[in-house]
Amino acid sequence: MDLPLLTTLDDGVLTITLNRPHRLNAFTSQMHRLMLNALRDAARDPAVRVIVVTGAGRGFCAGYDVAEGGKPAEGDAIAAKWDGDPKWVSVENIAARLREDAEIPYLLHTMPKVTIAAVRGPAAGSGLCLAAACDLRIVSDTAIFKTAFSSLGRCGDPGGSYYMSKLIGASKTREFYLLDEKMDAATARDTGLVNKVVADAELDTTIAALTIKLAHGPTAAYGYIKQNINFAETATLSEVLASEALANASASQTHDAKEAVQAFLEKRPPKFQGF
Repeated sequence: MDLPLLTTLDDGVLTITLNRPHRLNAFTSQMHRLMLNALRDAARDPAVRVIVVTGAGRGFCAGYDVAEGGKPAEGDAIAAKWDGDPKWVSVENIAARLREDAEIPYLLHTMPKVTIAAVRGPAAGSGLCLAAACDLRIVSDTAIFKTAFSSLGRCGDPGGSYYMSKLIGASKTREFYLLDEKMDAATARDTGLVNKVVADAELDTTIAALTIKLAHGPTAAYGYIKQNINFAETATLSEVLASEALANASASQTHDAKEAVQAFLEKRPPKFQGF
C-alpha cells in the first residue's frame, strides 16, 4: 500500500508530497500525523534548507476527507483507545485535535526556512490553509482555490482566516469564506493569494529552479527575514524597529554576510554556507 505522504531530501530541498491522488490528496488523520512529524523534524534539521509542499496527481489538496478522515491514525494509541466513545467527540477534544492539526501550517509559516506551495488543481479547505501558510505559492494554470467551509456548515480550520487575511485582506477574505466560490489561478494571482502562475507543464521545472536558487542562498538571512515579517504583522513600529535592528545585526555577523561583502569586493559570485 502506498504511503499517504512522501518525503524526499535532495541538495537541501525537502519535498513533501501529499499522496492520495485518487482522493485529490484530501487529508486524513494519518496524513496529519505524518506531516506534523515531518515538519517538526525539518524545522530542526540543518540539512533541510528549503521545503516544498505539493500533491501527487492532478490536485494539491481537496481539504479534509470527511469520508475517511475520522479513522484513527496508524500508531495513534490514544485515538484507537477512545474511538467511538462520546468523550472523544466532545467539543473540547475535537478543538484540541484541530489545534494540533493547526501546528502544520503554523510551522510552515514560522520556521526559519523558506516554504513553498507548488499547487496544481484543487486547493480547498485544509489544502487552501496549507498553501496560504507557506512563504511562496507557485501554481499551475490549472489551480483552483476554494474555502469549502460554509458549504459544509463549518467556519474554517484554525489559522486559516489569519493567513488568508494577511494575503488578500479582510474584505476579500470575508467574501471568499462567506460565498465559498471558486477562485481560478489568474484571479488568485491578481488578488495576491499566489505569487506566480505558470503553465501546468512548466510547474515542476519552475519549482526546481526556484528551490535550487534558495537552497544555495543565504538561508540564515532568509530565516531572519521571515522573523521580521511575521513579527511586523502584530507589532508596533517601535517594536519592529528594535527587532529588525537586532536581527540585522545578527545576520551581519554570519559567514554568508561577510562572504557576500568579500565576493562583491573581489567581483565574484558569493559562496553561501547557510545555516
